[in-house]
Amino acid sequence: MRIVQIANRIFILPLILAILVLGSASAAEVEIQFYGNQHFRLKSPGGKVILINPWIEGNKDAPFGVDHYKKGEVDLILATAGHGDDVGQSAEIAANTGATVFASGELAAWLAGQIEKKGGSKKQAYGGGPSGRYKLGDITVQMLQAVHSSGISAENRRYGGIGTGYLITFENGLKVLMAGSTGLTLDLQLFGMRYQPHVVMVPMAGRYMMHPDDAAFATKLLMTDNPNLRTAIPQHFRIEGKPGWMATPDEYEAEVKKLGLKVNVLKPEIAKTYTLTK
Repeated sequence: MRIVQIANRIFILPLILAILVLGSASAAEVEIQFYGNQHFRLKSPGGKVILINPWIEGNKDAPFGVDHYKKGEVDLILATAGHGDDVGQSAEIAANTGATVFASGELAAWLAGQIEKKGGSKKQAYGGGPSGRYKLGDITVQMLQAVHSSGISAENRRYGGIGTGYLITFENGLKVLMAGSTGLTLDLQLFGMRYQPHVVMVPMAGRYMMHPDDAAFATKLLMTDNPNLRTAIPQHFRIEGKPGWMATPDEYEAEVKKLGLKVNVLKPEIAKTYTLTK
């Protein structure tokens, strides 16, 4: 009888451990932090770190310097355009951390040289075009077209390819669509229908991209035949040093309410950690 009890314990213990491991894995979600303008840090359930438009130098909202990201702390950087406040310090951070930068072909070609100058490898720049994909473990990142210019500011507006956005599909199936700095376009309706993202990051600054009313309508387009969309994040805004023409997340949220959209507007605060779910 004692032998049976011991045997049962031997089999039950691994089963309990397995249940605990599976439970913690399923509970893992995507984390996101905002550091001003379009600089976002996302951490996947599997621990992969993705940066979007890491503009630090000249960004008064950035709570740290370029050396904040250390070796091995970043896996992938997404740059939506060659403008200084978009591509930001992608090259420096890639060289310092070993991360890959995924960008339009022309922008990636320029970044390859910049990364090498700063001590990294040209191979860390991965170029692509609209609909092109990059695999990061079990995460898939797809480049999307955006109606926006992409002149490389550091090269006196050297051609940097087209403006882009990205669709990130995480290990747990969560789909986050970063629309870049796009103007209003029916492509957004197509993205909603085809990819059905759960979270969308919508530019709403005005002047060089959509104003809040168009950004709200863009959110409506992204909801077309898309039962998944629950969270909309306004992006391309500043707290410190905000230009007079730049709109605010509150203005965007007000326009979303005018349209009666059933979506949660997440207005990110600097450096605060949020959890993104389906």
